[in-house]
Amino acid sequence: MTTRTALALTAAAAALAIPAASHGAVVSLGFGGATAKTPIVGSDQHLPPLAVTTDYLVSPAMGANIVALRQSGGYTADINGTVSRARTYLDGWLDRTCGKNAPVAKVRKCKAMVVSDMDDTLVSWYQYYSDPAVNWTENPPVQDQIMQACGTPAIQPSVNLLRRATARGVAIVVITGRKQATLPYTASCLEKIGVTGVKQIIQRSPQQETLTAAVYKSRARAGLEKQGWKIALSIGDQVSDMSQGHADAGFLLPNPMYFIP
Repeated sequence: MTTRTALALTAAAAALAIPAASHGAVVSLGFGGATAKTPIVGSDQHLPPLAVTTDYLVSPAMGANIVALRQSGGYTADINGTVSRARTYLDGWLDRTCGKNAPVAKVRKCKAMVVSDMDDTLVSWYQYYSDPAVNWTENPPVQDQIMQACGTPAIQPSVNLLRRATARGVAIVVITGRKQATLPYTASCLEKIGVTGVKQIIQRSPQQETLTAAVYKSRARAGLEKQGWKIALSIGDQVSDMSQGHADAGFLLPNPMYFIP
């Protein structure tokens, strides 16, 4: 999140705005193209197509819509609905892949895995961006200080999903766009919010800085599959967290604040 060049939304992006008092239904989403191999479930946010090659950060003029969405309860409903679908899917996937009601030891032997994004999936940056003093702008040095202090509150439904998966014997890998230098405080933040026993945290190397998130993350998942892991699902707030295959399903959490292809 903090490594990208944020672009303010222009008037042409008004069609992407979520109405202030509404929220999208949690549905099966058909993005096509690079996402065709992975069924995706989430909140329909009227996102741009994955073919868009530039990132954006919502403009201050549009920020009021996001505040209203939060205050209406729509965001919470969409998060809870998507995570509930992910939990049900994972239970069924484990029954099909590792054996019905398989015990922890059998699930571990089955090499079942869940992949998760970090920012605005497990921890929320809404409080930062919506602060009137910040007003929907980026400030990388300040954001790095927030990361070091784990000053981003947990997104509890997502955290609970990973904790439940761990209790079932599923391995957890976090694939984040954060730079490798942030690893010590990213790891400690995961522990602080209750995501323990993570098998691996994968972060961008300097050589990967030029890759899109979709390419970087799909390659990381492909590498895990080459090690014999079976990725039940990938959960994140961006389509690029689950596009280009190498996961049996994707669960897209609502995030109208920014888009990362």
